[in-house]
Amino acid sequence: MDGIRPRGPIEFFEIFWRKKLLIFLVATPVVIASFQVIRRIPNFYESHALIIVSNLGNANDDRLVPGGSLTALLQQMSSYGNLGAIIRRNDLYNQAAGRGPELNAQVERMRRSIKFDIKNRGYYPETPESLTITYRCTDPETARRVAADLVSTFEKANVTMRQQAATELERFRAKITEIEANLQGLAPRRDLELLRGEAAKYRDNAAASAQRLTTVDSIDSLSDKEFMFERQIDEQKRQIAEQEKLVKSAATASGPASNSAYGVLLTRRAEVEGQIKNLATSATEKNPKMIQARAQLAAIDQEIARLEAASGANNGEAADPASPEARELRAMRRDLQRIETELEVTRRDLSRKTRSLNAMPGENPGENPGEKLEAPTPSGRFDEARTEYERLMRRYNWLMDRQDALQKLSGDEGQKSMIFQVIDPPMAQPAPVGPNRMLLKLVGLGIALVLGLLVAAALEVPRLTQIHDDRDVDYYLGTPVLALIPETLTPFERRRRRLLGGLRWLGLGILLAAMIPVFVVALDLAQIFQILGSR
Repeated sequence: MDGIRPRGPIEFFEIFWRKKLLIFLVATPVVIASFQVIRRIPNFYESHALIIVSNLGNANDDRLVPGGSLTALLQQMSSYGNLGAIIRRNDLYNQAAGRGPELNAQVERMRRSIKFDIKNRGYYPETPESLTITYRCTDPETARRVAADLVSTFEKANVTMRQQAATELERFRAKITEIEANLQGLAPRRDLELLRGEAAKYRDNAAASAQRLTTVDSIDSLSDKEFMFERQIDEQKRQIAEQEKLVKSAATASGPASNSAYGVLLTRRAEVEGQIKNLATSATEKNPKMIQARAQLAAIDQEIARLEAASGANNGEAADPASPEARELRAMRRDLQRIETELEVTRRDLSRKTRSLNAMPGENPGENPGEKLEAPTPSGRFDEARTEYERLMRRYNWLMDRQDALQKLSGDEGQKSMIFQVIDPPMAQPAPVGPNRMLLKLVGLGIALVLGLLVAAALEVPRLTQIHDDRDVDYYLGTPVLALIPETLTPFERRRRRLLGGLRWLGLGILLAAMIPVFVVALDLAQIFQILGSR
């Protein structure tokens, strides 16, 4: 039979209405299985901390305070080594000895449980103003401890930046002292030359003055650029040193802690030590059982020492070049070489500009017979001294501003200011934040309804091409129906049909009820409700 008779929405509704009992029987066990899976999902508790990022007069600039980048601290906090240590310290996800290979999956799971919310200032420059760290766990006290461990990264950063600021402050003071000495030597000379220049009434040379000012500005810009590159090189070297430590710690993490035999030996040693303690209460050291236990403990300690020695030897080897830490280290070294090259180019440009400035001719004074006997100082030296004085003054003011900012950060003024201030410390929240069980139940009800409709549709699709009523006869045969002859059954046939129909429905209901455990396992494997509940 060619084609399928077109049907409207009302006819499709009638088809599904005829299959309402089948839809109900299919949907009911799915709903029951969904509710059981939802009931087993544990409650989630959140612990959050609010951290204010202080400005301190731009003292948290990366060029002044190495390591002050908020992005770098977030990467350090969510690094493999830091999260792995937190997992082992708080025994998250039932972390046991000898389960090192599963630590990667546990670290990724923990990263999904941590959320960062960075709020920037609403005016220029839009630097970070506050940071909210949120951690979600099934136990409120564990959530608080883990959040406190995460916040401790910023507290350690405050101490580190305070120490670095103190070191930078000493360097700035040395530069300020050097510039003050140069200014003291230039100031009298500059004043004398100004008096002589006013008396001699030298004529201004517009072109030479413009060129000199341009050269002086270039020298100032190159000097600032040189200082910036020096600070970037120091910061890059410090980050490379920290990254080398991370590479070494990553190589160490693949040592005995990741060896399953090492974990088994530790467990066995704990058991033997407990056995010795129990025997010590009722037996002497000469007891055969005590001697045997001591021998076993000595053998286990010897094997553990051998594994640790082998791990120590392996740690001395080069780390895995394909690891993320090693790739990051190589990228940082390439950046260091690039910055050093730019610094060398800047120094060469600065040297050329300085030689060009010194080689510029001075301004020619006007002929004044009354002043020929005084032999005034040439104008070139005067301009050079004045330019050097102004450049040193600009550098001196800039250094003084940075010195004030570093004094606040290092606590040199008697008060210890902090870049990262913990306003709301982590707390154990008594009320759970998830999962939303009502929403999950509605999702389960929707899945059950869709599955029931699919089963009903699968059974009705083959019947769409068959003749069942007068509309099908009219469509497929092109002949109108004149009359319908109803089916006539005897009382015995009607009872037999009802009995067979009831038995079929009963068997289907029993089959679907027996499928409830299968639906539970399928939903657990699909992790639909677990994923929706964790959001």
